[in-house]
Amino acid sequence: MSFTVHSVFFTLKVSVLLGSLLGLCLGLEFMGLPNQWARYLRWDASTRSDLSFQFKTNVSTGLLLYLDDGGVCDFLCLSLVDGHVQLRFSMDCAETAVLSSKQVNDSSWHFLMVSRDRLRTVLVLDGEGQSGELQPQRPYMDVVSDLFLGGVPADIRPSALTLDGVQAMAGFKGLILDLKYGNSEPQLLGSQGVQLDAEGPCGERPCENGGICFLLDGHPTCDCSTTGYGGKLCSEVPNHPADTMVTCGSSFCQDPPPTIFTGSLLPPET
Repeated sequence: MSFTVHSVFFTLKVSVLLGSLLGLCLGLEFMGLPNQWARYLRWDASTRSDLSFQFKTNVSTGLLLYLDDGGVCDFLCLSLVDGHVQLRFSMDCAETAVLSSKQVNDSSWHFLMVSRDRLRTVLVLDGEGQSGELQPQRPYMDVVSDLFLGGVPADIRPSALTLDGVQAMAGFKGLILDLKYGNSEPQLLGSQGVQLDAEGPCGERPCENGGICFLLDGHPTCDCSTTGYGGKLCSEVPNHPADTMVTCGSSFCQDPPPTIFTGSLLPPET
């Protein structure tokens, strides 16, 4: 089921990112090599939780993210399929998949979030959501493994992986940064064939005068609400009408109080 995420919901999610997207962002660069991976501490996706990150790529296939229950029934897999993001998951051996309507292999930054709420799992890509829902006998996802980005280690026994062939999937090629479990940064346990990259959508510090940079619809955007400036980059002085605004040096003052007429409009008596 496809839908546009409610503006309030998306605004709240964006506001969570404001504090984390200041200045230079450190990310992981994946080269698409065999047996590349980054391993993070387990994400508890059992009932209700959000996971988010930003990425950019110019390839159409590759494994973004994987976790499972150790080879029994449950798993969650994010991958690129023909340039689209596919979310494939299973609970209690009931499986489904959703595919983003938007292509992402355009070398632009994209914001991705997976939102878990018991039987319902939502893939949000740049503000647009795709929802998948299952009706298993138990209303939760069993998660045992750590979380893998970009690939799955070759030394894990195939019998310990729930999704057949996940180790053989092409590794992700591109950049991933700002991985979050809810509002928290997970612990990186190890990696192979992955480079730390000091690049991000806000890496060039585009916002002036203390503006806050964040990602919106795949593009860096400036929040100027606390700066006293406006414009795309918080570089423009507000354009106040000259007859209602008084300047005090280099800053603006409040409008002067209105003049109160205390005389009489009647003609003088003769």
